[in-house]
Amino acid sequence: MKPLRTQASHIEHPDRGERAPSTDQSALDLIVSAIPGLVWSARPDGSAEFFNQQYLTFVGLPLDQLQGSGWTVAVHPEDLGALLATWQSILAAGTAGEAEARLRRSDGEYRWFLCRATPVRDQSGSIVKWFGINTDIEDRKRAEQALAASQGSLEVFMDMIPSLGWSARPDGYVDFFNQRWFDYTGMTADQAQCWGWRSVVHPDDLKGLVEYGQSCLASGKPIETEARMRRFDGAYRWFLFRANPLRDESGKIVKWYGINIDVEDRKRGEDALRAREVSWRQIVDNIPGLVATMGATGEVEFLNRQTLEYFGKTAEELKNWSLIGAVHPDDLPRVIEARKNAVETGQVYGIEHRCQRADGVYRWFQVRGLPVRDTAGRTNAWYLLLTDIHDRKRIEEELRQSEETARSMVDSIDGLIMTATPQGEVESVNDQVLDYFGKSLEELKDWRTNNAIHPDDLSRALALWAHSVETGEPYQFEQRLRRADSAYRWFRVSGRSLRDAQGQVVRWYVLLTDIDERKRAELELRRAYDSFTDGQRLSHTGNFTADIVADEHIWSAELYRIFEFDPAAKITVQMVRDVIHPEDLPSFEAHFARSLGGADFDLVYRIVTRSGKVKYVRSIGRVTERVEGRPLFIGAIQDVTESKIAEEALNRARSELAHVARVATLNALTASIAHEVNQPLSGVVTNASTCLRFLDSDPPDVDSARETARRTIRDGNRASAVVTRLRALFSKNQFTLEPVDLNEATREVIALLLSDLQRNRVVLRPEFADDLPPATGDRVQLQQVILNLLRNASDAMNTVEDHPRELVIRTERDAGDQVRLIVKDVGVGFPPEVGNKLFKAFHTTKKDGMGIGLSVSRSIIEAHHGHLWATSNDGPGATFSFSIPCETDTKVH
Repeated sequence: MKPLRTQASHIEHPDRGERAPSTDQSALDLIVSAIPGLVWSARPDGSAEFFNQQYLTFVGLPLDQLQGSGWTVAVHPEDLGALLATWQSILAAGTAGEAEARLRRSDGEYRWFLCRATPVRDQSGSIVKWFGINTDIEDRKRAEQALAASQGSLEVFMDMIPSLGWSARPDGYVDFFNQRWFDYTGMTADQAQCWGWRSVVHPDDLKGLVEYGQSCLASGKPIETEARMRRFDGAYRWFLFRANPLRDESGKIVKWYGINIDVEDRKRGEDALRAREVSWRQIVDNIPGLVATMGATGEVEFLNRQTLEYFGKTAEELKNWSLIGAVHPDDLPRVIEARKNAVETGQVYGIEHRCQRADGVYRWFQVRGLPVRDTAGRTNAWYLLLTDIHDRKRIEEELRQSEETARSMVDSIDGLIMTATPQGEVESVNDQVLDYFGKSLEELKDWRTNNAIHPDDLSRALALWAHSVETGEPYQFEQRLRRADSAYRWFRVSGRSLRDAQGQVVRWYVLLTDIDERKRAELELRRAYDSFTDGQRLSHTGNFTADIVADEHIWSAELYRIFEFDPAAKITVQMVRDVIHPEDLPSFEAHFARSLGGADFDLVYRIVTRSGKVKYVRSIGRVTERVEGRPLFIGAIQDVTESKIAEEALNRARSELAHVARVATLNALTASIAHEVNQPLSGVVTNASTCLRFLDSDPPDVDSARETARRTIRDGNRASAVVTRLRALFSKNQFTLEPVDLNEATREVIALLLSDLQRNRVVLRPEFADDLPPATGDRVQLQQVILNLLRNASDAMNTVEDHPRELVIRTERDAGDQVRLIVKDVGVGFPPEVGNKLFKAFHTTKKDGMGIGLSVSRSIIEAHHGHLWATSNDGPGATFSFSIPCETDTKVH
C-alpha cells in the first residue's frame, strides 16, 4: 500500500512536501480494501505492482506472484490473448480503457470481470502510474446468455407459426421477421429491417398503415388493421396486421410482436357479397338497352322496364313475340332459326335485326344472348341484351353512299389521293396516283419495298406512319417519291383517320401534294441564310461563297475592306493571287489545287494591299454542296495580323530568355570547358615539341616527325570541334527548324559536361535507342534543355554520400510518333507539394539559382509541340522527361 499512498499524495498535492503517514493513510487503506472490486496498480510500462486484499483473496495467490506479469496466470487461457492485446493498445494510447475477461477464483472456478484502467499523470503530463479495478459481471453475463437463448427459442417459435411473424423495438424499428415473411415477400433480412419492409406494402395503403401504426406506437394500443402486401411474384394480397406490445414490470413497452394473416379470400368473398347485395332489379332497369331472360328452352321469363316501354306491351304479350309483329317480317325467319340453333347447341346467340317500337317504327338492334350453365355444364337459363344500333346502321348506309360519291369525285381531282385500312395497308388510290408511279394498285400495296420512296426518307416515313396507325394521330411528313420516269420529287404527305361513332378508326385518307418547287426555293433561301449567319459569327471577319471551278464569288463588305478591293469589282481567283506575298504563293497554290477537287481548306498567308500594307490573313472554306459535279464553298477570311505580330514578339522573347539561360550556364561550365579545350591543346604542344626533336636529329627522322604532325592536326581539330560546339550552344541565333538526331545532340552535350560530372563523382550511364527517328526542331535550344536537365541532376546529387551518384540518360521512341528523353538521378528529389512549382519562372531550390532554367526548358519543349514533366522515383531522386514529335509530324511555331 505504501507506493499507492505516496503516489496519490504526490499527484494530488504537487505544491506540498512529503507528509508523514497519518490517519489519512489509514483511511485510504480502508477505502481501497472496502471497494467492491479487485483493485490494482501498475507502473507506466504496464508491469503490475499492487493488488488489494480482495484481489489476493479472490485469486488465492500472494502479492509477489502477481506482480510484474504474474497476474496473467489467473486469466482464462481463451481470454488472455485478447486481454493482453487490449492492455498494450491502452498503454500505447495513454488513455483510459476497459476489457472483459474471465478470472480464476481460488477454488478454480472462473468468473467474468470488467477490467478498467486509467492513467495518472504528473504536472508535465507524463504517466506516472496506472490504476485499475476489476468488477464482477458474471451474473450479467449469465443473464445475457439466457436472454440470447430465450431470443433464439422465440425466433424458432416465430418461424413455426403459420403466419408472417415479426417483432419491433418500442420506436417501431422492425428487427426480426420469421422465415415465412421472407418466403412470401422474397426480401432479404438486410432489405426488410428497419423501415425497408414498407416497400412491399401497396402504395395506396402505405400512408394510412404508417399513420395508424405511429398512433398505436404512441398510445401503446394493440395494432389491428388491413393492408395489401406484395408477394415475391409481384401479386398483391390482403393481410390483417395484428401486433401487441410486451411490457416490463414497470409497464414500459420493451417490444412489439406481430403477425400478418392472409385475408385475401375473405376480402374477395366480401366484395362478391357486396356486389350481390346491390339491387339487381335497379341495375337491370337502368341499363341503356333492352334486357330479357329466357328459360333453358327459350321461353321468355323476364323483361326489364326499357323493353316493356319500347314495345308498349306487357310481359305476357311479349312472351308471344314471334306472333305479335315485334320483329320485322323480313328478319323474323332468320331470327327464329338463330334462336333455335342457340337453344339446341348452347352456343352464344348473336344477331342484328329490326324491332317494332310502340309507335310502329322499326329500329335496328344488336341482340346478344349468353347461356347460364349449372355445375354439370347444362344450360338452365339465357340472358339477352338488345342494343339499339339504328343510328350506326343509318350512318353506315350514309357512309357507303357518301363513299361512292366521293370515289367519283376523287378520281376527277387533279391530285394524288389514297385510302388505307385501319392497319395502314393501301386500300384504294385515285387514277392520278397510278399515273404518277406508273404502277398498278397491287404493286403500290408493296410501297414499303418497291422503291416508291427515296431510300434516305424511307425509314423515317415508315416510323411516322407506324406511329399514326398505332395512335390514330394525323400523319404529316415531307418525302421524295419516285415518278414513273425514275425522277424523285418532293411531296407533302398528309393522312387523317376516319372514325366511327365509338371513336374507332375505320379508314385512313391520305393526300400527297407536290412541293418540289417550294423545296428548291427553300434550298436557295437556306443557302443565303447560312452565308449570312456564318459571316455574322466571325468577329472582324469577312465571309464568302465561292464556286472555284466557275470562278464565281460572293464577298461580304468586310472582306473587300480587308483586301482593300473596290467594292464594285468582280472578284476572281487571279485578283487574290495578285496580292498574295510571293513567299506564300506556293502554299496558296497547293491549297487551291486541292480545293478544285472538293477538299476543304484552312491556311494562313500574307497579302500586300494596294497601299503597300502587309497583312496576315487566315482563309477557311468548306464544301457545302455540289452543283453539276462542282464543289460550292462557304467560308471566311480573317485578318490575323495583330495576332501574328504578337506571336513573333513572343518567339523573340522566348529566344532571348533561352539565350540568357545559356549564358548563365556558361560560367558554371568554365572548368569543364577549360578541361575540354586544354586537353587537345596540351597534346598539340607536346606533339609539336616531339616533332622538332625528330627533325633536329642527325639524320632527321622524317617519318616519325610526319606521324607526330598528324597527331598535332588531330588534337587541333579536337580543340576546334569543342570551340565550335561551344559557339553553337552559346550563340544568339534565331529559332531554326532542322532535323535533329537526339542521340547525337545528347552526346555533344555529354562531351561538354563529362569532366564536370567526373569531378562531382557522378557515374553517367547513357542508354540510347538504336532506332530513334529524327525530330524536327532547333538543335541549340534542345541541347540547352538537355544540358540544363543533366546539370540539375548532377547538382541534386552533390550531398549524396551513402550510395553511388548514378545518373541515367535514356532516349526511346514514345507512343504517337514521339521521341522521348529521360534523365534519372538518385539525388535528394523533391517533395510532392513542390512538384507543380518546379517549372514556374524564378522558382529555385538552389542557393545560387536564378529559377529560370526549368521554366525556359518547358517553354522550349512546348514550342516544339512537346511536353516536359517531372516525377519522384520510388527510391531516391527524381526523373525529368520530355517528349517531342518526330520529324514527319512536327509543326513548330
